[in-house]
Amino acid sequence: MLARVYKHSGYYISLIAILSLGFLLAYTNNSSRSFQIGVVIATTFFYVLWGMIHHLLNHDLSMKIVVEYILIGVFGLTIIFFLLNVNGNY
Repeated sequence: MLARVYKHSGYYISLIAILSLGFLLAYTNNSSRSFQIGVVIATTFFYVLWGMIHHLLNHDLSMKIVVEYILIGVFGLTIIFFLLNVNGNY
């Protein structure tokens, strides 16, 4: 298990960097709601793209995996948009 995690550590570090950068950009710019929404959409896009590239390079990309990443991305977007709407800032 640890050998597999170590083997893919570059992928995981890049994923953490993508998600952290997206969070920091959206969190630090509270004045522009449209910028925050754009950052969330861009972060989701790069998350889905990262997943497809990761699986393509490891030769296990399938339609099921593509749909899974897209659905997780849409689910995340839905949660963020719901939270923005509940706060009354949307």
